[in-house]
Amino acid sequence: MDLNKISNFIKAKRKELGITQDELAEKLFVTEKAISRWETGRGTPDISLLLPLSKELNIDVSELLNGEENKKSKNDVEQLIEYNEITKANKYNFQFKLTIFFYILSILSFLFYLRFEYDPNIEVNYFIRLLIIVIASIFVIIGNKIYSNNYVEKLEDKKKVLKLSHIIVFIYYVILLFNMVVFARYNSIDSYNLTPFKSIIDILKNGTTYEVIINIFGNLLVFMPLEYFLIELFKVKKYSINFILSFVIILLIELFQYVFKVGVLDIDDLILCTFGMMIFYIIYTRIKKDD
Repeated sequence: MDLNKISNFIKAKRKELGITQDELAEKLFVTEKAISRWETGRGTPDISLLLPLSKELNIDVSELLNGEENKKSKNDVEQLIEYNEITKANKYNFQFKLTIFFYILSILSFLFYLRFEYDPNIEVNYFIRLLIIVIASIFVIIGNKIYSNNYVEKLEDKKKVLKLSHIIVFIYYVILLFNMVVFARYNSIDSYNLTPFKSIIDILKNGTTYEVIINIFGNLLVFMPLEYFLIELFKVKKYSINFILSFVIILLIELFQYVFKVGVLDIDDLILCTFGMMIFYIIYTRIKKDD
């Protein structure tokens, strides 16, 4: 069985029918990149797609597997088994190993972050710890992108891979978030502020540049990724519901900090964090709408 012959045959039949790669992809509910991989020999159709692909190209499955018309196999079952074995062998190529490599890098980066976060003997800057989590998340996204571009064919599978990326990065983010507001606190804190804008004004007047960045801009930015996950992972896309949910989440975190004495219950934190999430919601939804 000649896979290059099959690739050239798919391309020739598609062009003969006068349809584009996009059009064929739409008919089969697969990605356009999948069609491109089939036609260039960088990939092969999944065995479950052989029949619908053959129908769209107006040929028999046997002709597809032989890479030419009017040539049918005497034993279709044997031919399918052979095709399945060949495609399996070709699956674990460089791209697959590269995907695994990036997953391993992501896990190692995350383990380094945990070491820095929970070992009181290691002093690592807040921004460096944040950077490590960002790098670990980027490695996941790159790994999934390589896998999606080289192996995923069906549109529904592409959505699943994207969702997997969201879930893994969301787990990283939640752990980071809880470390920031709960778990990594070593001192007992028993304080609160219920006067709106009091803390903001005090920090702007008397705080250092670092304190302004952490307390003002930090609170505005830190929950923006959560807003992204609410929209894309949990599909909370209506503004009113999104606002209520965002407000309640921040309020519960503030109350948790106060009850367990791991942080200050500050209404200004509630205002800034919720405001930051809503800013992200407005900007992101408008960008998505324009796309």
